[in-house]
Parts: sequence; C-alpha cells; structure tokens
Amino acid sequence: MQKQWKNLNVDLKLLAETIQNAYTQKRGLRTKQKTTKNRWQIRIILSDPRTPGAMNVIITGAPNNFTIETKATEIEDDAIKMGLSTAFFGGGYIIYSSVKTREELEKLEKEFWATIEETIARHANTATKAAKKF
Repeated sequence: MQKQWKNLNVDLKLLAETIQNAYTQKRGLRTKQKTTKNRWQIRIILSDPRTPGAMNVIITGAPNNFTIETKATEIEDDAIKMGLSTAFFGGGYIIYSSVKTREELEKLEKEFWATIEETIARHANTATKAAKKF
C-alpha cells in the first residue's frame, strides 16, 4: 500500500526514527533502518519464530511532498504458491507457516496505517524547526 502527503513540512528523518522507535520500544519488535538520500527504509521484523516475516516501510521524498509505502505480504504469497506446487512433498507446512505469517503481517500493516496519520500530524512543520537548529 502507498500513500502521499503534501504541504506538511515534515522532518522525514525524525518521522522515520519515530516509526522505528514505536515498533521497537512499544511493541517489542526488532527493526532495521537503511537510509539513503531522500529515502528511509524501516524493516519491522516479526518476533515469533513460528511466523518469520517482516514488513518494510519506505519513506521517500521531501518534507513538503513525501510518500510512505508498505510492503508486507509479497514474499508470503510466493511461499504459498511454492507450497501449493510441492504439497505432496511436505509443502503443506510451507503453506501453513506462510499463511500464519501473512496473517500477522496483514495485522501489522493494518495497525501501521491506522496510526500513521496521527504520527504525521504530530510531525507537521518539524522540518522548519529542525533546519533552524543548525
């Protein structure tokens, strides 16, 4: 899923850090952040070893025109297809594990989109404040 915001003047580095902290501190999940120019990628890793999976949150753009995209279930869809093609050779476990992981990732993604508007609203006009500090 992808959504774009305009004219909010959001400090995107601060937004990425807030998202990362929300999942590591409040939810006890592991995260990894990779940053390049005008792009922040946060990988949120599910903590249950029975449902290994991760959701990527990608923030791109500038403070007044940015996009947030989540990618969560594509890998599990491929694993389910592989499990179906190998069902006679133990693929049933792959299907079961992938379906459970997909359910957890869908739940995580739904929760993310339900809270991101509020998070962005709290960060409106922070880019100007951050620029004045330097």
